[in-house]
Amino acid sequence: MVAPPVAPTWPAPSKTLIPDFPSENTKQLILQQCKTRADLTQVHALLIKTRLIHTTSLSLSLLESAALIVPDALDYALSIFRHHHHHLRLRRCDTSAYNIMIRALTYHHYPRDAILLFNHMSRNLVPPDHFTFCAAFKACSAVKAMIEAQQIHAHVLKRGFQSYGFIENTLIHVYAICAGVAVARRVFDEMPQRDRVAWNAMLAGYAKNGYWDEVVGLFLMMREQQSVVGFDDVTMITVLTACGRLVNLELGEWVRDYVEANGMMGNLSLMTSLIDMYAKCGHVDKARTLFDQLKCRDVVAWSAMISGYSQAKRCSDALALFSEMQKANVEPNEVTMVSVLYSCGVLGAMETGKWVHFYVNKKKMKLTVTLGTALIDFYAKCGSIESAIEVFEKMPEKNLYGYEPNISEARIDAEEEDKVVSVSHHSEKLAIAFGLIKTQPGATIRISKNLRVCGDCHNATKIISKVYNRKIVVRDRNRFHHFQDGSCSCNDFW
Repeated sequence: MVAPPVAPTWPAPSKTLIPDFPSENTKQLILQQCKTRADLTQVHALLIKTRLIHTTSLSLSLLESAALIVPDALDYALSIFRHHHHHLRLRRCDTSAYNIMIRALTYHHYPRDAILLFNHMSRNLVPPDHFTFCAAFKACSAVKAMIEAQQIHAHVLKRGFQSYGFIENTLIHVYAICAGVAVARRVFDEMPQRDRVAWNAMLAGYAKNGYWDEVVGLFLMMREQQSVVGFDDVTMITVLTACGRLVNLELGEWVRDYVEANGMMGNLSLMTSLIDMYAKCGHVDKARTLFDQLKCRDVVAWSAMISGYSQAKRCSDALALFSEMQKANVEPNEVTMVSVLYSCGVLGAMETGKWVHFYVNKKKMKLTVTLGTALIDFYAKCGSIESAIEVFEKMPEKNLYGYEPNISEARIDAEEEDKVVSVSHHSEKLAIAFGLIKTQPGATIRISKNLRVCGDCHNATKIISKVYNRKIVVRDRNRFHHFQDGSCSCNDFW
């Protein structure tokens, strides 16, 4: 009698083996084991099978893993949140579940959905805690949702959370982005006690809005309380940026002395800020000395030094350093490219500039207004008008000769089309238009304003100076800008 054939045995597909849940550190086990969506599904099935899904801490751990740890599992987290919400009826658990999802939606770039979820939480009478408010404020700042931020602020006051320091610090950050620094400063001034984070948040708010004098003024106030508050690298980086923009070498030197005295010279970001400050203050050789002392150099450090040489019109040094950067196998970024293209245009270094253009195409870098204008300017200065036109035609969006309105400079409560209209009516643009009409061809146009010139108007003025072959001098709150032949004397740093 012939024996029946034996069925072949196929190796089972490999997967992460999840052991039985121990009595302790179960949450840590879930967070460690769930690295993929398959792991997540396996753990979820085991929790359902063992009825441990009804355990508050385990349900929250599973939700946190799906929402914030496992890649591409946000939809799975939303499914867990919806289908198992009836198991999470304890007040603390409900609050924690909402907190996780509000954070996750903002983290995964769905801030408006995070705000809607906060509103849903309020309608369901789920009590928020301090973590809820911080997460909701961050969602508001991501989309500059001023009205929603004010509504959440009202919830904070109603529930008595205004004395929580980190909520106030988050408020300063949100208002500085959404409402302007005046509202943020009012929150700052009303704080009964201010820690270093609060001071840094207010300094950052001023810096983000270009109020460099206010950065210095606030830092001097902070320095009077140095023994109580103290400084960290975040403080120093913000102040050094302001020193560079204001060409305040005296304060910049004080910061360097403080950094050296407190053993902070090993901080790469801080050292890069020092390099940038010295370069903007015209002390490029001091900047190079610091650069040479760096034990490791990232692309930001290289770019800061190359940009410093370009600003100082030491274009040969800029290209020589760029060559060293290539030998060090450090990939350049957009800032590097713009500085190198400027130097290539000044020196007529066509081959190097063409290599930069080739690199931009090879890496499929986005042809932003800044980068596109730099390429156009480079080719124009080198006499290759055909290449300049080719770049212009490939720019995804443009209005006037490679110029695209930067609607981020416009008011925040407008539709996109309205924002473009709003930007087009900034005061210096109207003044330039009037000057072009009323002055003789070739005459210098001079404009004065009491506010900092916005980035959109700065880009527009550069293009207008080239198209109409005019010299345009703009005096804003910080400095003089001399626009000529598509470039500005500030080299786009102001």
